[in-house]
Amino acid sequence: MRTKRYTALLLAAALALSLAGCGMMDKNKKKDESGDMTIQPAQLSEEETALTELLSLEMKSYRIFDFQVSGAKSVKISAYELVDGEWSPVTTGLSDFAPEGPGRIALMFGKMNEGVSVRYQGEHGGGGAQFAMPGGDSTGLFDATSVLTDLTPVELEKEIPLAIQIATSQSEIDSYYVNFFEMPRELAKHNYEHIYAITATFRASSVSGASQEASAEPSPAE
Repeated sequence: MRTKRYTALLLAAALALSLAGCGMMDKNKKKDESGDMTIQPAQLSEEETALTELLSLEMKSYRIFDFQVSGAKSVKISAYELVDGEWSPVTTGLSDFAPEGPGRIALMFGKMNEGVSVRYQGEHGGGGAQFAMPGGDSTGLFDATSVLTDLTPVELEKEIPLAIQIATSQSEIDSYYVNFFEMPRELAKHNYEHIYAITATFRASSVSGASQEASAEPSPAE
């Protein structure tokens, strides 16, 4: 646990450095063909890639996304398991981190039931969380992961799937794009033992004074 927290701290530092030095912070690059409100896989420099690979040794895998938003006062990271054809919340965390302008969200995980680290960083601060999906011992289970791969428009209050992971004893796994988050019954038809999802929602309201929507809060990545 201490190693995972230490790794999350290092990743946070790496995100801060990359935000300070990468072209994403160039005002001329804040806009793209899809408009101001977008999220997409981050384009890392060779130096950033080398540093991130070093930091992700413990968690084995990382995914980093660049976002550009306006009017957002908080961000919500949610985790789900598919149960009886419907998404069942595992944990939801709200953060008063204001993701105005450009920023990054990073996910670090191998098998999601063994632990997930989330970090988010913007021009005016950031935060993060750690949690583990349910599922117990994953020995003998194969896993397949899909992540957001395309430039995607962002709408305030609309949930954006970032990653879906299937864990099953079946030797053949049909891979699905993350947009199948909107079609849980399609995902459920193969009877895989576990299907997990992680999403992000940019919100127009701040956390202060709002009721906590979480079934269980993720613990801060300290």
